[in-house]
Amino acid sequence: MLKKIILIISIFLFTKLSGDMLFDKIENFIGKKQFNLHHNLINMLFKDKLAFYITNEQLDYMSILKTLKNNGLLKLEFGMPKNVNIEFRTNADAVKSLKILNETLKSMGYYYYFTKSIDFNSSTQALVWSINFKSEYALDPLLLIKELKLKSCKIVDIQRQNNSFWIYQIDTTNANITEAIKLENDEKVNLQKPLKPYLLQINSNSTKLQVISRHLNHWFPYIVFYDKHLSILKIIKKKRFYRSYKTSIPKNTKYIKIDDL
Repeated sequence: MLKKIILIISIFLFTKLSGDMLFDKIENFIGKKQFNLHHNLINMLFKDKLAFYITNEQLDYMSILKTLKNNGLLKLEFGMPKNVNIEFRTNADAVKSLKILNETLKSMGYYYYFTKSIDFNSSTQALVWSINFKSEYALDPLLLIKELKLKSCKIVDIQRQNNSFWIYQIDTTNANITEAIKLENDEKVNLQKPLKPYLLQINSNSTKLQVISRHLNHWFPYIVFYDKHLSILKIIKKKRFYRSYKTSIPKNTKYIKIDDL
């Protein structure tokens, strides 16, 4: 009988704690005034509280934000241009994380923004990057989550400081650079004359790289080898043109950038 009582109490406490955590985050996203105004609607929309959790301690931000947005509770429009501040905090691979965040912003249509500050811990590779841009809208957190998910990044936490200042904590441990062309050993790939550098992703046991230039094309090799963290292992620059260039691949190479000087 005692075990049953303890179990019932534990379930009650977890449900209450889960509800508090969920509704605190909803209030943070939409503001206290809107939260109190639409309290009954919010209770109805989020009555199945556990459906908005990934684990006991991790909220499902995509489901929460999607529900709020679909029901007109997530207000992202300011009505006039404002300075928007975003802070990204990642936990791994600072250089790769920064590249992924840059590419993610571009895919969302953000090309013009200012870096307010950037800091990373060389031992842990944690990154804190703060940006600023002017807009009539806040950056859409739901769209950001979707874009980051494509790159195998996970949202750990989102904090809304005010309408125009959001903080995103992101797990980039297993992040992928989606624009990288994946190559198997001994595989050949045709690359057009680059408008921008090509990035290749190779197997860890690859040892040789050969680039053959097209007929009548003058190629001045510029090749950069990176490890999985996007740290540079080796750079090759040639000031004369080649029709074919063959080189060994440094150990621990994960990515190769090919460009034309």
